[in-house]
Amino acid sequence: MARIPGTPLETLELPEDPPKQTDPCWCRSGIEFGKCHFERHLQPRESPWSALKEASRLNDAKYCGHPLASPVTCSGKIVRAHTVQLEGALSTIAVDRHVYGLAMKDGRLEYGLIGLRKASTFSGFCSYHDAELFRALETKPFTATKEQLFLLAYRALSKEVYAKRYAIRTIPLQRRQDKGSDALHQVNVQSYLYLREQALRLGLRDLESAIADYDKALLARDHDRFSGYLVFTDKTPDLAVSAAMFPEFDFQANALQSLSSAECLDLLTYTVLPMSSGGVIAFVWDSKSARSCEKLVASLDRLPMRELPDALIRFTYEYFENCFANPLWWDSLSGVQRERLLARINLAVSPTDDRTPDCLKDDGLRTARWNVIAKEWF
Repeated sequence: MARIPGTPLETLELPEDPPKQTDPCWCRSGIEFGKCHFERHLQPRESPWSALKEASRLNDAKYCGHPLASPVTCSGKIVRAHTVQLEGALSTIAVDRHVYGLAMKDGRLEYGLIGLRKASTFSGFCSYHDAELFRALETKPFTATKEQLFLLAYRALSKEVYAKRYAIRTIPLQRRQDKGSDALHQVNVQSYLYLREQALRLGLRDLESAIADYDKALLARDHDRFSGYLVFTDKTPDLAVSAAMFPEFDFQANALQSLSSAECLDLLTYTVLPMSSGGVIAFVWDSKSARSCEKLVASLDRLPMRELPDALIRFTYEYFENCFANPLWWDSLSGVQRERLLARINLAVSPTDDRTPDCLKDDGLRTARWNVIAKEWF
């Protein structure tokens, strides 16, 4: 194996001699060659429908992510927990109880209508812990208390951990998609998946390290170790987002940290919370991640107030798939405007294209129909 310079990733290298059927397969699947890539070109191609069905089954993995979860403390079934609260948030951008959500269509992320009950959900908590843990968000008015902001961050991070684990579980399924193809295509597919799995596992390592710290803060009710930045809007923003990311570049194209580093990365959580009158956009981070997160947010804070709405929309579509849109707003955009926003998120999930340092700089696109009226560090 050859190490990619400046990264902890290794490339997939083929053996000099043909493997025996009982040898580990060259694709590094962990399966014997005779049961994996031996005469792969003669194996029948897998039905895309069966692959889709299996991927859906893998996405139905259910567990309770509460740090005290156990057969004794959990009760009720595992629920489809919303990452953005249903009533008073998602419902404010819905049309006939539907919003636009991103989903793969012909190998590309596109918006499609999704019912509120299914939007922004994951099977990550039992019914008892979901209700108890997020009570301060679900049953009280949002007043941006330290506890509420921590819970926004905790929920966003929990969803990211769930999503990353799912992505890793799908790798064996993706490995089978080269059946019936020639040797060159097999090598290309398996080389990409070998690198992708390494990158996913590195990302999961950092996410699980972060959630362990968040769990400790949750149990100790230590909300003061978290900092952040709030943006308040005059009208309901047309987006709902709950996600986490590793800051890479700021709004002035300065590098913040290398995502290929072997070290644990600084992590930022991001929530766009629409309300019936106005909205709140929250950046929250643990003190351990302050260096990169503070620099990113400071670069946003330096922008003129009038530029903030579209800067935030750029940031949203540059990084976050868990982004739901008001159908009335999205349908009001021109085809060019919609395509430019979708191009950002599709580049983010592309296996071949890299993000450029100037990705958050002003690109001249104006789509926001709300304004920023206040901003606050906490």
